[in-house]
Amino acid sequence: MHELSLCESIVAMVAESARREGLHRVTRVTVDIGVASAIDPDALLFCFPIVTEGTAAAGAELAVNRIALKARCASCGTGFSPETLISPCPSCGSHDRTLLAGRDMRVVSFEGE
Repeated sequence: MHELSLCESIVAMVAESARREGLHRVTRVTVDIGVASAIDPDALLFCFPIVTEGTAAAGAELAVNRIALKARCASCGTGFSPETLISPCPSCGSHDRTLLAGRDMRVVSFEGE
């Protein structure tokens, strides 16, 4: 389960950033997770309280925003939101496209006191 190691990285990064900002406690962490990122949000939510135990983020809420796929067709330039990673362009039917969003994960923000 790579979500456990992702949680550990998120908590370490947030705790260090909170320390630099002079915060003693992190109350909320918000992450964006692309629908095609191979990250299970439920597993991340399960691991988060375990990993935060004994840290500045203990008891913090983890908010997950799901980011839809977005693509631009290389053949006709149409921007679209494909249903799957292999969906063709709705305008010209081409499979030659560039994914613009939906495969990444990032920490968007954190709150604390």
